[in-house]
Amino acid sequence: MPLFQYQNRCLHYLQQGEGEAVLLLHGLGSCAEHWWLQMQALSADYQVIAADFRGHGQSSPSAQPFTMQQLAADMLALLTHLEIKRCQVVGFSLGGMVAFELALLAPQCVQSLVIINSGPYLAIQGWRLKLQLGFRLAVIRLLGMRKLGQIIGAKLFPDEEQKPLLELFAQQMASMDQASYRHTLNAIAHFSVQSQLSHLQLPVLVIAADQDYSPVATKAAYVSLLPDAALIVIPNSRHATPLDQPEALNQQLLTFLAKVVKPGLSVTDNTQVSGGDQHV
Repeated sequence: MPLFQYQNRCLHYLQQGEGEAVLLLHGLGSCAEHWWLQMQALSADYQVIAADFRGHGQSSPSAQPFTMQQLAADMLALLTHLEIKRCQVVGFSLGGMVAFELALLAPQCVQSLVIINSGPYLAIQGWRLKLQLGFRLAVIRLLGMRKLGQIIGAKLFPDEEQKPLLELFAQQMASMDQASYRHTLNAIAHFSVQSQLSHLQLPVLVIAADQDYSPVATKAAYVSLLPDAALIVIPNSRHATPLDQPEALNQQLLTFLAKVVKPGLSVTDNTQVSGGDQHV
């Protein structure tokens, strides 16, 4: 079990394959192990690293609040520890937010981004955000983390054949430290790098599930602000695309990575990424 000691805490990560480095960043309440289908597909051609954020998976819990920038700094410290000077970064949901921060923090290291069902700011704001945060905190306080995992999991995986995925997610949530989850929610609520999108001079692929929490149009709006970006829509997928549509996602990842690992290539100036319903 690879562990990296950093700032008096342990960060757990998985590492598989050889070649160009690809860093996988998971979503809220998830963990590195939930990337197993992507690691299997990518590790034949790439060195794949999947890391657990603070308080997630097998990384140490966090008693103190933290920011999205600090989560990104954790990931940069891990890359430095592994002597990885350049990498491609794939971020899902919370991981997409950290990926944006990491690209701004270390542009010399991050060569490209894949953002899955995420964005440079939280799509919901105002009273809707307060209501959602309040609901989750109330469930945790009254019923515990596993119940919250079941409630969220039922939205992520509503179909009968997806029950094993629902249980997998609920089990992971049940094992998560409550304080760390609250701190992560707070970091998400205060996250925005929208004003800095023009600084991201690197290829970006944004992948949107057709049934994600936020509409495709929301992703298209910020994609139009990025200097070098494309949008792909994956059909018949909800928020947890890495788990509910792994084959379709893996195809898009492999196609994109085959282009950007060659220095100087652009997402928009070369052949479009194939296999999606929409391009921007």
